Amino acid sequence: MPSVLFLIIQLLFVIYLFYYIITFVSAAPFVPSSKEASRAMIRMAQIQKGKNVYDLGSGDGRLLFLAAEKGAHTVGYELNFILILVTLVKKFFSPYKQRIDIRWQSLWKADIRDADIVFVYLLPMSLDKLQKKLTTECRPGTVIVSNSFIFKNWPIVRQDKTHHIFVFRVGKRVQ
Repeated sequence: MPSVLFLIIQLLFVIYLFYYIITFVSAAPFVPSSKEASRAMIRMAQIQKGKNVYDLGSGDGRLLFLAAEKGAHTVGYELNFILILVTLVKKFFSPYKQRIDIRWQSLWKADIRDADIVFVYLLPMSLDKLQKKLTTECRPGTVIVSNSFIFKNWPIVRQDKTHHIFVFRVGKRVQ
């Protein structure tokens, strides 16, 4: 019996490693925002009840739950199936489960047209491509909240220097 348990643990580790590599190549590996940074992102987003909040690379869903607590409808996109399962378990026990959606899908294929607020914590090498997606697909005025990294061609609307959180707004759509 111990050998079966050992094999199961090894299999889960291999699956996790596989998804970790995929997400690293895609945009960013799973590096959870600290609780303080997560709270700062929520505060800086100035979430209002009924807003549509998206988290591109939602990880364990921490921002989804904090935004849902503020009354927002939240959608998380995540590639790592293990993290999807973690989020689904947390959602099951959440009083805000009706406001939380999680999708096993690449952020590059995410439908973000109705987003009011978008959270990102991606590697700098992905931000130029993401900026094009956001400008093309989001409505002008959509709030973009980034953990640690800035979009080169957008002015910073506000920032939390202590936690390295930056807020931007989508301008006119690119045709």
